[in-house]
Amino acid sequence: MALLETEEDRERFDKLYRQHREQLFRIALSVMKDICSAEDVVSEVFMIIAKNFSALRKKTDRELFGYIAIITRNRAIDIYRRQKSEAETVTFDEAYSQTELMQNAPTGETDEAVKLILRLSEEHRDILILKYYYGFSMHEVADMLKLPYDTVKSRMKRAKKLLKDELNKAAKKA
Repeated sequence: MALLETEEDRERFDKLYRQHREQLFRIALSVMKDICSAEDVVSEVFMIIAKNFSALRKKTDRELFGYIAIITRNRAIDIYRRQKSEAETVTFDEAYSQTELMQNAPTGETDEAVKLILRLSEEHRDILILKYYYGFSMHEVADMLKLPYDTVKSRMKRAKKLLKDELNKAAKKA
């Protein structure tokens, strides 16, 4: 932890690690499908965080978790793609497994809604998941994704419309 400048940074980093390593491991494992590789991803992510911790000081623990969850998913996907000989695309469905998203959710209609969310494009899924699953505000989502607030707002509106349309289609089939 020599990368962390102050005792306060070291304590916050340690707390962050203890609180979120299991969640980050599950995200990495859902992509990597291998325990050792998933552990490597989580280690790399925490090294990245340690190297850049001074830039992350002002983020709340909640904001920081959303940020590192996205980094973990993206890092796992990058490594997974590199390990594959063919140019295979990993979908968000694999990166955020349904069990991860539905861990505390009721069953039935929610199952179908989660499946539909997982079929949305990455830009729409990320915003919905950060807002409604992790509970971040629209401003926090914009900061985490490094997008203008209005862009996040319009993508959220579009994501909700797409989801509503898909839910209506599913209801008509039933």
